[in-house]
Amino acid sequence: MKHLPSTLLILFLVLSGLTLASETPGPPATAVAHQSHGGYFVSNQFEPEAPTSFVVLKDQAAFDQVFGVAMVMRDKSLRLPPNAFAEKWVVAAIHRGKAFVHYQVESVLLEGKALSLRYTTHFDAEGSAEFACPLIVSVPKGDYATVQFIENGKEIKKVAASAPFEITTKEIGSLTTTLEGDRAIFSIKGAGIGNASVRRVGNAWPKEVVVRAYLGGLENFSVSIGGLRLSASVLSHSGNKQLLHVWKDGKEGPTLDEKSPYWMEIHRLDSNGKPSEGLPPTGGWFEMTLPPALLKESDTIELGWIDFYR
Repeated sequence: MKHLPSTLLILFLVLSGLTLASETPGPPATAVAHQSHGGYFVSNQFEPEAPTSFVVLKDQAAFDQVFGVAMVMRDKSLRLPPNAFAEKWVVAAIHRGKAFVHYQVESVLLEGKALSLRYTTHFDAEGSAEFACPLIVSVPKGDYATVQFIENGKEIKKVAASAPFEITTKEIGSLTTTLEGDRAIFSIKGAGIGNASVRRVGNAWPKEVVVRAYLGGLENFSVSIGGLRLSASVLSHSGNKQLLHVWKDGKEGPTLDEKSPYWMEIHRLDSNGKPSEGLPPTGGWFEMTLPPALLKESDTIELGWIDFYR
């Protein structure tokens, strides 16, 4: 038997150790107690144009913005008990379309701070009626960072359960947050006119902050931060031209161009996320990446939007 030179032997042992370390499994996923609930309908004010919705609801007010109680005779559905949110959160998936959807929960697991809801779906044959079919699952309140929705064996959505932002708005649910790595996406839905205040909890904004406005028009969109206000619009006529101004201390500046550090391109996308001419079609949206030069001014931003002037 040949002996390895000492240098090669040491290298072999080090690499073997790295391989073994990389293959060491993390802590096992643990089952989470849960209940599925029925007897609710989806509000037609909540993301009505979205084919699917995924939410994490932490209080009764937020729940009531999404769901209402369906009154049916002899209904034996398991509804949430009174004061449920003192001890529970609700995670929910919603399918909309012309087919009724049946759900079957397989498991709810916790791995680290990631909660995963695994379930299957069965779609009835399509008809002429429109349905909004919810899967409503309650889980114990916890220090969850994300909730993964795993449908038919495939992760289709990951929602931040403890997003590093505090959002204040009169229209609950009109502004929601999704985190994708170091990218935050704020989605405006269900309110043609509204405003919201967003405060970051951490020391810095994500590298990329995106706003998606699921609106038919964008007569005005504003971002106020510190003493600056960025005002943007897409004309609903004359070729749908984009206009962009910065206001400082209440005074409007000149129209911005791509050379300005506050320039912000307004993309118009269809329901599949592909570029669209004119205004977004049904299910489409406006998409804007907020200028980093603007975000560095403060830890709080004020958003305002108007789809069409009344």
